[in-house]
Amino acid sequence: MQQIVKNGLYILVLLLTGLVINAQSVTRPIIIQTKIHSGLALPFYEALDYLIKDDIYALDLSVGFPTFGKDYWEKLYRYPVTGVGSSVWSLGNNEVFGKAITLYGFINVPFIKRSEKFSINYQLSFGGAYLTRKFDKDKNPLDRAIGSHVNIYFRLGIDSKIRLSPRSELQIEAGTTHFSNGKTRSPNYGINAASLTLGFNYLLNNKGITIPEPEIPVIGKRYVQTAVYSAGSKVYDNLLGKRYFTSSVSYNLERVMNLKRKIGLGADIFYDGSIKEALAGEDGTPENDVSKLFRCGLHTSYAIQYKQLIMGVQVGYYLYSKYTVLTRIYNKVSLQYLFTNNIVGSIAIKSHIGKADCLEFGMGYYW
Repeated sequence: MQQIVKNGLYILVLLLTGLVINAQSVTRPIIIQTKIHSGLALPFYEALDYLIKDDIYALDLSVGFPTFGKDYWEKLYRYPVTGVGSSVWSLGNNEVFGKAITLYGFINVPFIKRSEKFSINYQLSFGGAYLTRKFDKDKNPLDRAIGSHVNIYFRLGIDSKIRLSPRSELQIEAGTTHFSNGKTRSPNYGINAASLTLGFNYLLNNKGITIPEPEIPVIGKRYVQTAVYSAGSKVYDNLLGKRYFTSSVSYNLERVMNLKRKIGLGADIFYDGSIKEALAGEDGTPENDVSKLFRCGLHTSYAIQYKQLIMGVQVGYYLYSKYTVLTRIYNKVSLQYLFTNNIVGSIAIKSHIGKADCLEFGMGYYW
């Protein structure tokens, strides 16, 4: 704990120094947010349960940019705060898991705001994390949680903000945090934590703020379609480290419920090179029938959109799969960005009831 405080304070000092130096040149309002997280690791797997020895702590610094309705999306989401941040986490066992240093983007959205003095909000944070320790068969064989230094960082929190003065507010939050490499390395049980957070926020340059009232447009199309090709790589469930190519073609037809939300149905075709190892014979001979490396399925979907960003969740069922050791149900969480009205980029994590299967990057057509 003492070392993580030192590392966290070092990062805070560097960032705050830069903000102070540049504060005079900043013309738009910004919020300096500092947080202390304290919580417990959530060992979903017995292989990790006995390794958790300490509580989890973190120091967090972020820079938020309030929105004031320059477009209708900001009005639809009740004027959220978006920004970037960095944090330093202990992970419950410094000798085995080490620490995590994160860099992330976030959006904080009010869903109850009775006045300017009090609000209840939800926050999504997504980015990358560097873990100082990982599995090594010689140097760190006990770490069955993470097999890579570079990982994905995701946090979901619900907070209340209490205004203390025109420029400052107290923030109290409860949330969950996840670190994972999306099975690009093995092992990948992941590290999960639940924590309570106490934060202090300070607003700079809030003079002369006007809040326009942009017009909310009428929904143009009631149905939209997306076709995406994605590719990536993964390892099989062992410690040999051999990597296999994965790819998928996905089609989705969605009903536009409102400007923010869509529900849909779709179909997927997956190729997974690691199945040749999963279906290997008793003598270790890999499966050579290429048709058995494909999977096909149907899915339902739910998505929310903020400007060009679309966050989606899919639950599907394999209609064809020769490898069914885990389950026929698959899940996918995706983050898409509309570069134009029709071209979309995508990053997605596919899993089987919480067990990560692969991380894929894709491009597609949206119409």
